Amino acid sequence: MILPHNVVVLVVDGARMILMRNDGDATDPQLTVIEHREYHPLPNRDLFTDAAGREFSSSGSHHNSYDNGDPHAAQERAFVTSALAVLADRIDDDVPGIIIAADPVSLGHLRAHYPTKVAARLLAEFDKDLTGMPVEAMCRRLREW
Repeated sequence: MILPHNVVVLVVDGARMILMRNDGDATDPQLTVIEHREYHPLPNRDLFTDAAGREFSSSGSHHNSYDNGDPHAAQERAFVTSALAVLADRIDDDVPGIIIAADPVSLGHLRAHYPTKVAARLLAEFDKDLTGMPVEAMCRRLREW
């Protein structure tokens, strides 16, 4: 893939966000980190104090249990949404396009929340988690696609 000059690249998963800009040209991209954030959500075992509640029917032998949901996943979704807000704040008129790389779950959540100015400049989406790679490796992978 050709990475135009000043294109913004967002690499995100549920715990890490790297926002980069291509300060090079299309033939020799140089990704520069604009912002980097990490979040360490607590695992569900630390968020719950007890097992889910149970309900017993007064007639018959029916038992119902309550679902506590998944607060860990909710925290990850909130982080991904905040990463999208950071991206939207960094977009101005001289940004020719946006490339987003995220794990499939995070990418699905992002797609549902794209602001208009992000959706209008979106060049490509990649359903790969690249957050554990060095910046040079991310650049190489993006160019290969």
